[in-house]
Amino acid sequence: MSTNYKPIDCNYYDLLEAAATQRRRVDLQYFNDLRQLCLGSGVIETLFIRDKVEYMRLKSGEEIRLDHLIRLDDQPAPGYADYPDFSCAC
Repeated sequence: MSTNYKPIDCNYYDLLEAAATQRRRVDLQYFNDLRQLCLGSGVIETLFIRDKVEYMRLKSGEEIRLDHLIRLDDQPAPGYADYPDFSCAC
């Protein structure tokens, strides 16, 4: 996984903004900084930029790079449409 930031699609950013504005719990799949696949859920507190990289901060305080995001709920991020969905529908 490249350490260079790749800006995300504007339409996908709009989905993130809507979820943050509605303060609704979302399911997330993403890569952490160690390139490990992470599954989780939370409420997006804010979207912000640090050192020219876009992030989301969850209410828990966790920060996720937007270009490491694979899926928000059932919406795959652009570039990850063919990536398997590892969420459990149990």
